[in-house]
Amino acid sequence: MPRRKNSLISPELAADALKEHPLWVVERSRLYRDFRFPDFKSAIAFVNRVAELAEKVGHHPNILVHEWSFVHLELYSHLEGGLSRFDVDFALALDQLLAAG
Repeated sequence: MPRRKNSLISPELAADALKEHPLWVVERSRLYRDFRFPDFKSAIAFVNRVAELAEKVGHHPNILVHEWSFVHLELYSHLEGGLSRFDVDFALALDQLLAAG
């Protein structure tokens, strides 16, 4: 699949695009979101769902599993060196996936 064109966006534009998704934090050139699960196994199952989405859309977040039941996601476009529409699109797609169950 050919790679889509990506370009940097301002934090303000990202925040505006995510205004209906307040659990995402826009900070300078990054998007963040933290998740808490009842146990380690559930946290890892979530990480696997995130990995499936990342492979599908060709955009990969930084993922940190910590304190056995917490997952921290960080989105930014590594090659472009900042925040891009791909990051916002990934956040929206993940929220849609989670809402669908």
